[in-house]
Amino acid sequence: MAGWTLGFAQRDVTPPMGVALAGYGLQPERTAQAVLDELYARAIVLGDGTRRVVLCSVDVIGIAGDLALGVRKRVEKETGIPPECVLISAVHSHSTPTTSPLRHWGALNAGYVRSVLQAIGDAIVEAARNERPVELGFAETEVRGVAMNRVRKDGPVDHTLRVMAAREPGAARPTFVAAHFGCHPVCMNSHSRFVSADYPGRLLRDLKRAFPEARSAFFQGCLGDINPEQTHGGVDTAQNHGRTLAEAAVRVLAEMRYDAPAFVSGARVNLDLPLDAERYRRDAEAYLYRGVIPKLHDWIAVGGFMRDWAVEALALSAAGVPATVRGEAQALRIGPAAVVGLPGEIYTLIGDGIRAKSPFPNTWIANFANGNLGYICDPRDYPEESYAALMGPKIYGYPPFQPQAWETAVAAGLEALNILPKGV
Repeated sequence: MAGWTLGFAQRDVTPPMGVALAGYGLQPERTAQAVLDELYARAIVLGDGTRRVVLCSVDVIGIAGDLALGVRKRVEKETGIPPECVLISAVHSHSTPTTSPLRHWGALNAGYVRSVLQAIGDAIVEAARNERPVELGFAETEVRGVAMNRVRKDGPVDHTLRVMAAREPGAARPTFVAAHFGCHPVCMNSHSRFVSADYPGRLLRDLKRAFPEARSAFFQGCLGDINPEQTHGGVDTAQNHGRTLAEAAVRVLAEMRYDAPAFVSGARVNLDLPLDAERYRRDAEAYLYRGVIPKLHDWIAVGGFMRDWAVEALALSAAGVPATVRGEAQALRIGPAAVVGLPGEIYTLIGDGIRAKSPFPNTWIANFANGNLGYICDPRDYPEESYAALMGPKIYGYPPFQPQAWETAVAAGLEALNILPKGV
């Protein structure tokens, strides 16, 4: 049996000063004024001697699906790796720019978007050209004190830090480390104009100190309903959470077994999320004709946000709102593990639902993968008129989803997983 190969490359995607930082609304003045962390597109290509898959993590708040697909097609043309085997995921720090439209939540900069797409493609192509033989291992550990459910006190939280590491054959220390954890990167102050990768950037910085010879990357997990236990505290808060995760990763790596069998494959299926066209129209009419705003959202009736949304919503309603919006669910098999990619801010119950029935005991759920359709949330959020259920769609530019959308996401993730070969 052929062994593993791994290639890594990265490209700087730090924005020029003056580019808008995304993630906190109604702050058009919130633009990049200083750099706390350089931002990167980090690409890993893993091969088993026959096939190759790509994991690419990008330090931006989100990536539009059509743009990600364009990069994946470029990668196929230049490397032969098909789109179903290429996963591009955003870290989602709220101190970075966006490459997908967000209403009043961070302006797009066309030149910056073009440079990011070029950087992602360049990093993947370079990684595919510098593969080296490695041994691969997986491990996980529970880390408390970082993540909390921000929607419900008794809501689910996945405290698991999942780690993938590679080393040169027979070596004692890793040459590559990937960390996977689900938590909103909102440690930095909401008014900060520092460019920052937030706690994931600090995690990778501390891993670099522990393993100077290793390259590393972070992949965001299910964070739709998850915040740090300390939010908006600034640099120290980001550093504390990043260090807690890095220290846990170092402990896991000390016991890592690099014995994963070499086998990769990829699959993708359509993710057709059901839309609530009636609520979309009804809420827009309620605002424009009667000034009604959901109680939890009255703070956004400034700066033209609600007016812009409602006018657009009624125009689209008159034209006819489709029953669904289409995204993609992707699954990659990497030895004994699997990575499911979903395009948005995914609630914990969706990740739990996929893992409970996954044929692979070590299953990662990568958020913001190959697109960003917004929050896919708990059905209880809709009657409660939560931020994720009703405000998020206004920002992302979609009608709200039907409450059963979470079940659709679970089913699509499992469908993609079950396409993957189970043997070696």
